[in-house]
Amino acid sequence: MNPKSPDRYKYLYLLLFLLLLTACVVRPLDRTPYQQSDYYQETISDLHETPAIISHGDTVQVGWAKVNITPPVGTPLAGYGKRMGMAYEQVHDSAWARTFAFSNGQTEAYYVALDLLIVPMEVLQELEKVYPALGLKPEQVYLTATHSHTSFGGWGKKLGIKLMSGKYDEELVERLAQQIVQSIKLARQQLQPTKIGFGSTSAASLVKNRLLDDPDNPYYQERLQNRDTELRFLKFERPDGSMAILSVFSAHPTILPSDDPTLSRDYPGVLVDALEERVDFASFSAGAVGSHSTVYFEGDTFESTEAVGDRLAKLLREELRRVEPKYVSTLGYGRVELELPKPSWRIGKGWRMAPFLFNSIFGEHPAYVTSLQVGDVVFLGAPADYSGEFVAGIAAQAQQQGQQAIVTSFNGGYIGYITPDKYYNLKEYETRSMNFFGPYSGSYLTEIMLRQLQQHQPQ
Repeated sequence: MNPKSPDRYKYLYLLLFLLLLTACVVRPLDRTPYQQSDYYQETISDLHETPAIISHGDTVQVGWAKVNITPPVGTPLAGYGKRMGMAYEQVHDSAWARTFAFSNGQTEAYYVALDLLIVPMEVLQELEKVYPALGLKPEQVYLTATHSHTSFGGWGKKLGIKLMSGKYDEELVERLAQQIVQSIKLARQQLQPTKIGFGSTSAASLVKNRLLDDPDNPYYQERLQNRDTELRFLKFERPDGSMAILSVFSAHPTILPSDDPTLSRDYPGVLVDALEERVDFASFSAGAVGSHSTVYFEGDTFESTEAVGDRLAKLLREELRRVEPKYVSTLGYGRVELELPKPSWRIGKGWRMAPFLFNSIFGEHPAYVTSLQVGDVVFLGAPADYSGEFVAGIAAQAQQQGQQAIVTSFNGGYIGYITPDKYYNLKEYETRSMNFFGPYSGSYLTEIMLRQLQQHQPQ
């Protein structure tokens, strides 16, 4: 008998164990076209069963209100995993919930803009518990965020979310939901007949496509064309002269450094504050910010946030004079659940982490495509860092329908970065680390958003 045989068996058992472990935690990448999938068919069925609600009533009344949501010093910041849950020590500019209320006598709807990284999934769940007491359905409340990476966290339960938002605080989540409800009630109390107008102006010098910013990238030459450069806004004007602005722009608010323990809204805060020097109320929401960064020249400083925010405010005010608002009577809203494939968090070109491992790290949360129609303007909300490269196609379809489209991200769910399918094999942060659901996420989500937009087409 060979005395080394037991060692050979030990190594064999170890090898078998490692092979079995690999088989449990690693799966081949699924490249089945999404149109052939059950999840796609289920979402299409849901679209047909729960179409957008469009009503044509009396003149749309508008109300607006804001509530300070800044938590106590010591609350973690959200936006960068390398902070390791670092708490903020001082406030540069406070965080707010800013809400618009709309009613045309037949139905009502709300637009909520939060000075947060995203609309947290846990907050959405809390809100859905209290909507009935307000006489509302979830689809009547259109949720957005500024996507500031220097606002507060404390709202994520799972490990993967905690890395970006710090230790979970149940009281903070409950309080934030109550503050949003308070803003809804206050805005509802301020409803008045109001003229509404859409405006848009180019801010091309302030946004770049960071995904294509590397000269070695095969799509580098397309970087200037493949951007969403428009600063879009709604102008609200009342007979007494009071005015409000709702603004949307597709550039990441990531100017300020990750190692500064200071709470701030980044450039959106400067923009909103500058607008409110001239008008009664203003809000900002992140547009299709996926792969889009802000262009600035004073370093990662508050001087840069001031420069970018002031420049956007100046551009908007210049265009504001050209917008002729009018009374409208159409009000609509919609929400469809986006059924998803099994997670495809890649660990190599053709391999992904087993779905159960991904879910244990990030959790399983519902995702929705949301919509809000005010007059001939349709907002479309994505549960993701949605790429600005898709916006041109959505805007074109809206124009064919005789409408204007405004795309926002972070509507209460989160499915990662959504970029065009052709970039899927790029070894970049957006396309590798933050692509959670496979090679066709961009085409799939965009098709559903276009179908949702079509439901708002005038009959």
